[in-house]
Amino acid sequence: MKFVFKTKKLRRRAEAAAFGAAEAARAGAERAGQSAENAVTRVKLSRAIRDLQEEIQLQMQTVGELIYATHRGTPSDSDDVQEVLEYVDGLYEELEGHQRQLKLLQGELLCAACGAENEGGNVYCHNCGQPLSRA
Repeated sequence: MKFVFKTKKLRRRAEAAAFGAAEAARAGAERAGQSAENAVTRVKLSRAIRDLQEEIQLQMQTVGELIYATHRGTPSDSDDVQEVLEYVDGLYEELEGHQRQLKLLQGELLCAACGAENEGGNVYCHNCGQPLSRA
């Protein structure tokens, strides 16, 4: 009778251990999946950043050509220059947003109080001293 009791107890322990191992494996797979998803997102952001930088460069070249044409005696419409520059402003805003998002994925923290970028290991903002949130 005592032997049967010990067998049941051992079986329960084995089941609990198996459940714990399965849970650990599931959590590990979830972390690996999240890590892979973050890597894909970082690559996509890096590509978008590069594309935006190239587009900004092309648009600034256009501005330079319009201004040079004016210098050479073929006046360009200032509205054309203004339109291109406003487009470039929008590209820069989008670029800054992508760069900030990439930094967050790479572990940098933004201070909710002052907006300063902080390294992932910081507990307090290096700029204003406020506690940093990891959420």
